[in-house]
Amino acid sequence: MRTVAERAGVSTKTVSNVINGTGSFSPETEHRVRAAVEELGYQINPFARGLRSQRTGTIALVLPNVYQPFNAELAEQVIRAPETQGLKVVVETTRGDADRERAVLSTSHKELVDGVIYVPQALTPEDYLPLPLTQPTVILGERPAQAAGLSLDYVEIADEQGAHAAVAHLLAQGRRRIAALCEQAEPRAGGRRLRGYRRALEDAGVAYDDSLVIGMDNADLWSSGAGAVARLLRTRVHFDALFCYNDVVAIGALSVLARNGVAVPDDVALAGFDDIEAARFASPPLTTVDPRRESIARKAVSLLRSRMDAEDFRALPGRCDSAGFVLRVRRSSSATSDTPVDSSA
Repeated sequence: MRTVAERAGVSTKTVSNVINGTGSFSPETEHRVRAAVEELGYQINPFARGLRSQRTGTIALVLPNVYQPFNAELAEQVIRAPETQGLKVVVETTRGDADRERAVLSTSHKELVDGVIYVPQALTPEDYLPLPLTQPTVILGERPAQAAGLSLDYVEIADEQGAHAAVAHLLAQGRRRIAALCEQAEPRAGGRRLRGYRRALEDAGVAYDDSLVIGMDNADLWSSGAGAVARLLRTRVHFDALFCYNDVVAIGALSVLARNGVAVPDDVALAGFDDIEAARFASPPLTTVDPRRESIARKAVSLLRSRMDAEDFRALPGRCDSAGFVLRVRRSSSATSDTPVDSSA
């Protein structure tokens, strides 16, 4: 920076102002500084700057994996969000491993990033809430009651509400034997979506039938949906609709239904969750719940930045926001066109 200042004939403070967009300087001064920067090939060293400022300008997005399309598309939205401007995003995958999830929430990351957006998978709230809070953290998922007094922010995904809307839509098509392919473990998203499924049946006066619910260990794999619906078909239990935990499961199931001569939507109406890009290109296009990834990303980064900017991030009370959802009706559930029919702000 001193070399740039000497070349441009200005002070090092002026160079810092121009590079960081702070303070005041004339257009002519800015031109001289930027010309010197380009001529000298000057680059900011974020690690050296971090030693002085105690900030790295980097946040971590912690996901179970990136082979699930929803996770990859969410990461892209976080990176592209206007609220992320000026920050670098490091994407770290935990592979559903509890120890890896504990590590990213512990002091091992304190010197590397300024804050964390965390999607729990292996850890329950009872597991992660007692961990020492070492950096600003936003969690994507349902806020448990025991987190109310902690300095943790949440962006809730409308798992139960979205599932309720999707199953209510299937019921409105006259379907009464609605099967579900779903991860069932609480307190993860599968448990919440199954609650929405059961609540929609109850609201419509349709009895819950456990034989229509097929559980899965890993709903992030296309093969899981294919295997689950194959098991359902082998039971020979009659069903006229299928609600799937996510679009990956739904598209995997769709392929097996087609191979077995089950017409969608004539024989079985089908709905998924996530509104990944592939849902629009399935045959037929998939009815699905859009959890509004862009809104999730923007809200999460906004909450994180405000906590990172606080003098003491622990002094801010925990906050909770929701991205809402949109039910996108497509031809897999008898609709003739792509139409968003239900939304929650």
